[in-house]
Amino acid sequence: MNSKLKYGVITGLLLGILVYLESIAPRQTDWTTSYSKNDKIPYGSWVMQQALTDLFPGTNIRTIEESFYQHWNRQNMDSSSVIIVTSNFEPDSLDLDLLFRKAAQGDQIFIASQQWPKSLSDSLKFNSKRLHSSLLDSLTLLQVQGKAGWSEPFAMKKLVTTSWFELPENSPIDSLGLGNGKLNFMAIPYGKGSFLLHSQPLVFTNYHILYNDHSYLERVLSRITPRASLEWDEYYKPLRQKSSSPMKVILSVKALRAAYWLLLIALLLYILSNIRRRQRTIPVLQPKVNLSLHFVETIGMLYHNRKDHKDLVKKIFTVFAEQVTTRYFIRIDFSNSCSEKLANKSGVSDKTVTQLFNRYQILSKKEQVYDDELMRFNNLVETFYRESRQAKSQNTSNHKN
Repeated sequence: MNSKLKYGVITGLLLGILVYLESIAPRQTDWTTSYSKNDKIPYGSWVMQQALTDLFPGTNIRTIEESFYQHWNRQNMDSSSVIIVTSNFEPDSLDLDLLFRKAAQGDQIFIASQQWPKSLSDSLKFNSKRLHSSLLDSLTLLQVQGKAGWSEPFAMKKLVTTSWFELPENSPIDSLGLGNGKLNFMAIPYGKGSFLLHSQPLVFTNYHILYNDHSYLERVLSRITPRASLEWDEYYKPLRQKSSSPMKVILSVKALRAAYWLLLIALLLYILSNIRRRQRTIPVLQPKVNLSLHFVETIGMLYHNRKDHKDLVKKIFTVFAEQVTTRYFIRIDFSNSCSEKLANKSGVSDKTVTQLFNRYQILSKKEQVYDDELMRFNNLVETFYRESRQAKSQNTSNHKN
């Protein structure tokens, strides 16, 4: 069996075994916090995305999969509510300015995040606090402000209040929700609209909507006034930022990581088995023929790349003057008598000869000659050659007659 075929068969068998073992292995729950509408994992937001159609009937729900600047520059920034759910909201200055503009024109911006940019907190005049904790089985009591006051507590399992808001005294900001007695939901008026900020994005994930009291989601989102359009952000998600490197994606998935190492091992075995140098037939290279056309093209490209059009104008006129001297026995001195004499001998119109001489004198005095000027001068020279050939052909036919 050929050595290459043998190693290919071995590699294929190993990959087949790996795929089979991966298929029968028990699936582990993925607790990654993605907040993506496409993920049905516990901390994805697929359920919330589906619930929006019931909570906002008749509303056109759109998805933003690029930065706000790119999205609203491609299409008009019409009136719409915006929902952003992520763990760390860090927009750039362009996107943040657009959010302020939307709120100022009367739209509502709902943002759920554990961490906030300083530019946003300074502009809206609030402080965010965060407790670094990893209590996975804790119980959090959430409350929502309603017309009759604070609601009865919503008990949330596997959710601990790790971030909250603090407001200065006499703040006009409306407190809308509490988490274990600390402010976690508030409405901040801005222009004709408002910002609705929530400090516990995990509340809006699949796990807590399905296995805890889903009416909390309805109470919170009821603060968003229904509009013709509602835009769901899919750009500012944690996994989008983490997946900037393809290698990180490969190494983060167990099956891809195993396949990657198996590929490296197979490649190493192939190199070791073929480490002995194999002599190959050295091909005979025919010498390149220096054709005149190729030579002219090479010289032309050289001058084109150098952009020294003035030097090229001089060389074109030098060749032209040599042909005039050789064919018509005239030495060019740019006088009126010279142009008339050349026009009579060549059969070219006096206007063409005069324009050619004048154009050359103008270009030779300039410090820099541009592309269009070079083209016009070259066209004049070509016109001279063409008219002289036509005049010569006509004279020949007249002599024959």
